[in-house]
Amino acid sequence: MIPIPERMKHLEKDHRGYPIPWIVLRDNDNKPHFTINDTIKVMRCREEDLCSICGIKLLRGRWFIGGPLSALHPHGAYIDPPLHHECMAFAAQVCPYIASPKYSGRIDAKTINPAKAKGIIGFLDQTMIPERPDIFVAVMAISQTVTENGYLVHKRPYRKMEIWRDGKMIRDFTAEQILNDWPKRLWIEDLLSTPAIRIIP
Repeated sequence: MIPIPERMKHLEKDHRGYPIPWIVLRDNDNKPHFTINDTIKVMRCREEDLCSICGIKLLRGRWFIGGPLSALHPHGAYIDPPLHHECMAFAAQVCPYIASPKYSGRIDAKTINPAKAKGIIGFLDQTMIPERPDIFVAVMAISQTVTENGYLVHKRPYRKMEIWRDGKMIRDFTAEQILNDWPKRLWIEDLLSTPAIRIIP
């Protein structure tokens, strides 16, 4: 039901008709594993400044999407490379993890057949908070740096910000509302006192 953006129309589709993001791991049978990143492609995204979904060169303003901690914590960072806005918005509406409140958990790491993944390097982030957040925060930055352990730190202040819940963008919000919707609030004082944070509707 959600139109596929022009930038993504070249992507191969799976049996359900979903575009297969450029960055996802494929096994030796070419089967995509949507929640596991292909490490080699992750490196190409960083080195060649490519969108992780469509694989095309990014613009100066690039988007990151993840849980509130990644976007709003003073030390927040992302593991997935940035995206074009239209690729991010499409993912926010159709990706089961982001868009479905009934998401039941990651299964690819359990179901991938090791015999069909020989010579393939994949990455499944084990540092993510296991509970699916109630909201997802997308931010636009003009650059990012890579930490020693491979995380991406987006340049602040953000140029734009969007809040997504269950596949829909929330247009009216405040920092306090975001925090009230997020149960892990140990960092609330740090967030509200950090000058680098700029909430832009």
